[in-house]
Amino acid sequence: MCFVHSDISRRTFIEQISLGAAAAAAVAGVGTRLATTAEGVPAAGVGRPDLVVAQAPPGAAGAKTLDGFSRVMHNRFNQDIPAAITVQEGEAVQFLCRDALDIGTAARSLTPDGILTLDLAKVHPLTGPVSIEGAEPGDMLEVEILDVAPLVDFGYVTIGPVLGLFGSLQPDILAPFHAFTEASQLSDPTPRKVTGAIPDNQPFNTGAPFVQIFTFSKGQNTGFASFVGKDTGRKARIPIAPFMGVYGVAPLRKGMYRTVPPNVSGGMGGNTDIKQFTKGSKLYYPVYVKGAKFSVGDGHMAQGDGEVCVTAIETLMGVTCRFKVIKNTIIESPQAIVPLANPSDFALTPEMRAKGFYQTTGVGPDLMSDAKHAVRAMIEWLVRDQGLSLHEAYAICSVAGDLKISEIVDVPNWVVSMTMPRGIFES
Repeated sequence: MCFVHSDISRRTFIEQISLGAAAAAAVAGVGTRLATTAEGVPAAGVGRPDLVVAQAPPGAAGAKTLDGFSRVMHNRFNQDIPAAITVQEGEAVQFLCRDALDIGTAARSLTPDGILTLDLAKVHPLTGPVSIEGAEPGDMLEVEILDVAPLVDFGYVTIGPVLGLFGSLQPDILAPFHAFTEASQLSDPTPRKVTGAIPDNQPFNTGAPFVQIFTFSKGQNTGFASFVGKDTGRKARIPIAPFMGVYGVAPLRKGMYRTVPPNVSGGMGGNTDIKQFTKGSKLYYPVYVKGAKFSVGDGHMAQGDGEVCVTAIETLMGVTCRFKVIKNTIIESPQAIVPLANPSDFALTPEMRAKGFYQTTGVGPDLMSDAKHAVRAMIEWLVRDQGLSLHEAYAICSVAGDLKISEIVDVPNWVVSMTMPRGIFES
């Protein structure tokens, strides 16, 4: 089963497509019948294509293009979803993907209060699935990332009252996704208050919401995104390294699984948000069903390790992948070969690197508490030294600050650190 919107019309798979200027705002309402994966659901207002995404990257000449940009395909993992297309080993596919919250161009005018009414049922629309000929349970699927580039010229960060390390800068709030034990618990959104998600003394849907827009060029996959603080006007250049937050294959067990990532159905991928999965990476996934049924979504222009406020620079993205089946090889969870340990640092100019990096730490017996201390200290530095507002600082930590476990050997106290390039801010 896949989550769909209304206004369904039949479409055939598009072998080659060029893109419209932007995606439409997410449409409300749930359709009364399901579309097939191949036809998808048209998004009202998307208009005819007028821009080719990007030239085919090396090795991807003649790549098929799967359009999850102008239509919603699915946003749950489910082994029973039929494949949109089937490809041979070595064949490349360009996936056109909507943004993580499925709000499209509405993000440009999204108000902070509007965050409180977002439909979380739409989170992580996925493009796919693609079936790879010859992939069988017990094999390993290699996914080579040939190209990643944005389909629009802007991205956004949102801060809400529930998710993120602090739940809108309230240090006592940590709103984890609970450990899921049943497929049904991952299948449907919870429109009401979730026990433990927010404190008892804080009413549902309140807090300090915030939206920050970042700008760049369509098709840009190197250089910087521009930041102009919504509260203070402070300017910064954020080094970009585009990647997709969600890659995955069909689950081991039957049922619908949210993307966060499903931990009851094997190591199928999901919303891992690993910023190293950039162009040039080779990702490896266990195959649980015939054809593997690979899908992708959740485009990020830039993200710090940790993605601490719950969003990176979210945008609509195109990604081109090539597939290989490695027979009779079992892995428990996704693995990868990545080109760089810190791909965003590659964009920094010599002048930026010369200014060094600011680093904060958290030390104690609890890694989550340590992480909060390190991020809180970085926010304080950004406010004090760089003149940002609290929300701007939190957003910058999520897109440019790297949170790491620096030391886990000195029982009983561990060390977590956050690092931030000082040169990204205008003098």
